[in-house]
Amino acid sequence: MNRLSGPAIGLFGGSFNPAHAGHRHVADAGLRELGLDQVWWMVSPQNPLKPSQPAVQSRAQTIEALNLPYAMKISHIESQLETQYTIDLLRQLRRRQPRTRFVYIIGSDNLAQMPLWKDWQALFSQIPIAVIARPGEPLRARLGRVASQMASARIPENQAHTLKNRQAPAWTYLTLPLNPISSSAIRKHRAADPT
Repeated sequence: MNRLSGPAIGLFGGSFNPAHAGHRHVADAGLRELGLDQVWWMVSPQNPLKPSQPAVQSRAQTIEALNLPYAMKISHIESQLETQYTIDLLRQLRRRQPRTRFVYIIGSDNLAQMPLWKDWQALFSQIPIAVIARPGEPLRARLGRVASQMASARIPENQAHTLKNRQAPAWTYLTLPLNPISSSAIRKHRAADPT
């Protein structure tokens, strides 16, 4: 178990182009199932794996429209620290807040594509990770390269509440009721019907 004694904060990063109820579902699940004190929505200035994004502030406004509860906040720490990659952001956060119990929250779609991330193995050694099931990805993510390579660090879903107190590497996969909404579907709908 981890010896850190500070607040337990979930880091929920993404492009949020736009943010939607599916994202809120993931953040709510992380806050509730992991027993966290807060969830920070970290708006990526520019995801290296995606084409050019709308301005950070306009994407943050789509998060604001979700009426986040008190325990959630929008964070622009990536822009402030001028980091482009998740691993670099986490290393800086750990130096700045050494007592905070950070947990990284991702949807299963991100677990499936994680081999494309910079130093993804190092990411697992830096922070406990909670993966929340998303439609269309659960099986591929759970049987994929990352899940296979990190199998020995996986904790059972019924112990997810202990993740915040564990030493990395540690991760869990939460198979909660799914929310089918996706940003790509919203963008596709807007392109087809711009009114």
